[in-house]
Amino acid sequence: MTITKAIYQGKGRVEADHVRSAVTVKTDAGKAVGGLGENQTPVELLGNALAACVLTLIGLQAERSGVDFAGCYAEVGECEEDMEAFTVTRIPITFHLKAAFDEKQRKKFEYIARKACFVGNTLTAEKVFSFVYE
Repeated sequence: MTITKAIYQGKGRVEADHVRSAVTVKTDAGKAVGGLGENQTPVELLGNALAACVLTLIGLQAERSGVDFAGCYAEVGECEEDMEAFTVTRIPITFHLKAAFDEKQRKKFEYIARKACFVGNTLTAEKVFSFVYE
């Protein structure tokens, strides 16, 4: 069963349609490598996937415990790449969580981010996570 259909459009652009929701995600190669540079790059999308996975798993765990996680968010920084090895080497993400979370909750959430994320556990890139409680 097809989950996503990705079609190359030319000039480094790909449009990927999620079949079930009909949501389209567009990615571009950067201008420096001959792409249009108008949409996020596939590497940036990788960082977004990591942030979304972490937030999803923490959010589900929080809700199971009766904790309101709504409104928490992540900011993905510029991912670093090794242009010779064609790998992503570093993904920085700052998670903005509620100051009201107690120390036990914070430790649990940070553990989930670092150890229980499917996307994170799949990636070999260094994951640099910062947690801001505000």
